[in-house]
Formats: sequence, structure tokens, C-alpha cells
Amino acid sequence: MTYPPQDPAGQPGGQYGPSQPGAQPPAGGYAPGQAGGEAYPAEPYVTAPHPGRPQYPGQPEPHAQYPQYDPAAGQQLPYQPYGPPPVQPNTKSSAGTAFLVIGVVLLMALGAFGGYHFLGNDDEGDPTAGDGTATADDTPGGGEGEDEGGEEPEPPAGPSGTHLAVHSLGSVTPIPGEGWAPYFGPGEAYGLLDDSEGYALDHGNQWISFFGVGVYNGAVAPYDPADLNASAVGAAEAWLADGFDTVEGYQMSEIVYTEVEVDGRPGVLAEWRNSWTASPDTADLFEDTAILVVDVDGVNGFIGLASVSESAEPLYAPAVEALLATDFDADIA
Repeated sequence: MTYPPQDPAGQPGGQYGPSQPGAQPPAGGYAPGQAGGEAYPAEPYVTAPHPGRPQYPGQPEPHAQYPQYDPAAGQQLPYQPYGPPPVQPNTKSSAGTAFLVIGVVLLMALGAFGGYHFLGNDDEGDPTAGDGTATADDTPGGGEGEDEGGEEPEPPAGPSGTHLAVHSLGSVTPIPGEGWAPYFGPGEAYGLLDDSEGYALDHGNQWISFFGVGVYNGAVAPYDPADLNASAVGAAEAWLADGFDTVEGYQMSEIVYTEVEVDGRPGVLAEWRNSWTASPDTADLFEDTAILVVDVDGVNGFIGLASVSESAEPLYAPAVEALLATDFDADIA
């Protein structure tokens, strides 16, 4: 494959409504609005003395105690002592509102007091408080890249010389054999592989054989832990997008899928051969590729990839064996 194979990564009728159709007046007749059959003439209202209530000299009749009023002239009826009591103004709601406002203010004051003293904002004795000179780097545990204990997290170690590691999955894969040299990682993104490490065999003229492991990058190719075959197909398509774009007469054999178990976890191994008629970068005319996809925990996928050119053909089988020997419970140094 070429070097590099890919870049890392209102209604009418009045008050009561219209009259009902077909309604007939009662016998004797009555005018609309009357309560009975006969209309009585209106007479002036005269209040008779109350039986047993003595009348005193000069005492007016009960109905004459109050001045008359004329509604047409806009006069109002004065307050009647025997009528309903006047409505008292409601003072409870305003008082309740005042108490509510006072309570909210008190709670805010108590919250500010508690936060000042209990959250460590008391600047008594702190020469840097409020002067704006303290920085995260001056505060224990506050520096960028530090954890809660104030210690910087250790970056992934460099190439071990004995294995390839995927730290986020806790996996270790042995190096396939002699001749393989560190290519990138560990802990780098490289196309299909996240948090990955890779090795390579240099065949000269920008042509290499490749061996790498990492977390399956679902943003590059769809990953489905319930369908590892489909995941392997997607990975193959992504890998071939630019791996052999300089060769002439490219052909791809049928992919062979093999269900495997890697360290007790289900996986699929996809293998095929890439061939061509000519290439400006190599005299080789084929390259064998294997992609291993493993469901690690029902969510995350492991991917291992080996692609060995014709001139290094004897190293292909050891590369596949190394992928299948991956340990997911390893203690990564």
C-alpha cells in the first residue's frame, strides 16, 4: 500500500332572549314581563306604623327619614342602615405580599452569608484574594491537565517494543515478528483507529506493509456491535478508499468472514487479497489484508488491521495470529 495510506486522523330579544316560537299567552291575557294574569296599577308606597312601636312627637314616618333621590338626575341612593354591610377593603393580600418579599430578601442574605463563609470565599488572611493575580497554575490541583488530586495524568507510554496497546480498552496485542518498526502512537487517531498504535514494514519508494490496533471509529465507518460482519464491511470500504489509488488494474477478491473469539469476546475476521497489474511505487502485484472487529463490551469495538505486501508475504500469517492473540485484560505499563 502507498505511504501513507491515509491521513491520520349579545343576542336579540331583551334580557331573557327571544320569545320561543309558537308560545301562546294564558287565558285572560297578560302583558310581557308580568308575573300574573292581571296587571295592577302602581300606587305610591306608604309605610304604616309598626304595630306596637310608639310614635313620638316630631318623629317622621319611616319612609320619610331618608331623602328621596332621582336616578334620572344622576343622584345616588344613600347608604341604608338595614341593607347589606359594606365591603371591607382586603388588606390581607398586601400584608402577605410584604411578608413574602421580606422572606425572599432574608433567604438571599442568608444564602450569600453561607456561601461566603462555607464555600471558602472568606479572604481573611489570603494575600491574593480579590487582587486578580491568582491563577490556576498558582493553585494546587487547579492547573490545566491536572486531575482532582493535583497530579497531571500520565500520557500513554511510547512504543514498548514488545506489543501494541489501546489504553482506553486495556488491550495489548503482540508485535507480529521481526522487521516491524513503530509507525505512530500509542494513543493517536489514525483514520478508522482511535486511541491507536501502529507499526510498519518499509518496502521503499513510499510503499509499506501496515499493522495497527485501536478503538473502532464509528465516525469513519458505521459500527454495530450486533452486526460485526457489517462493521467489517464498512471498515474494509473505508480502508480501501485511498490505500491503492496509485496502482493500475486494481482488483479485489471476495471477502471471507470468519467468526472468532478473542479473549472471550465475540469477533469477526475479514480477509481478502488486493491485486493490480502495475504500480509506480512497487514491483509487488498483490497485498493481503485482514481486518479484525471485536465487540469489547457491547458498546465499544476493537479493530485490528494487517495489510502485508507480496514481498513480505511470510509475515502475513503471524500478523493475523498476533491480532487474534489480543488480551483485553492486560496490565498496560
